[in-house]
Amino acid sequence: MSKLKRMLLLCVLLIGIALIFINPIQNAIITHLSKQLNTTEYSAEDIEKNNNTDADFNFEEVQSLSIAEVLKAQTKVGAIPVIGSIVVPSVDLQLPIVKGVGDAALAVGAGTMKPNQKLGQGNYALAGHYFEEKDILFSPLYKAKIGDSIYLTDLTNIYEYKLTSKDIIAATDVYVINDIPNKTVLTLITCAESGTKRLAIQADFIKQYPFNEAPAKVAETF
Repeated sequence: MSKLKRMLLLCVLLIGIALIFINPIQNAIITHLSKQLNTTEYSAEDIEKNNNTDADFNFEEVQSLSIAEVLKAQTKVGAIPVIGSIVVPSVDLQLPIVKGVGDAALAVGAGTMKPNQKLGQGNYALAGHYFEEKDILFSPLYKAKIGDSIYLTDLTNIYEYKLTSKDIIAATDVYVINDIPNKTVLTLITCAESGTKRLAIQADFIKQYPFNEAPAKVAETF
């Protein structure tokens, strides 16, 4: 076998190994970053400050998450504006809430979809990436069921919601994040059917608790 053929064979072998391990590596980094940005590392003052930072809200420009974007997010982790945390106990989902839907934000958590939305008011909308057969980012939402409790916090209060609808919608159905007259809801959006459609989950607002006065079963979720 010539030297050139051996080099080509080695290159093919290395590429094959990289393709085998790239997804587990990517998933491990995402999991690590999400845990690293857990709100226990922040104060209510930090979150208030992050709420006043600029962010990217152009959801139509969001692309599938690549290993390159994940690695880039790792270098920017200290600058990602964490503004809260979301927990869905029934499917073991716990993620930081980050401001906006920029690449770095969505590489680590759930991104806010509207600039001035507030927890416990109007239609609070969050977007997150989905990975088939993985339990990272918004992937566990596919296992969520009607009636499940969802908790969000900004470290000042804990906001309890109850899941009321779970639908596959067209990617163009952006109206689902609009405010609904006389209703306080939470909307969670992630990809469906290879990115051609969206999974839209909505939950009704149930109750708000001061962070340090919430019932034990609620507080322990964080």
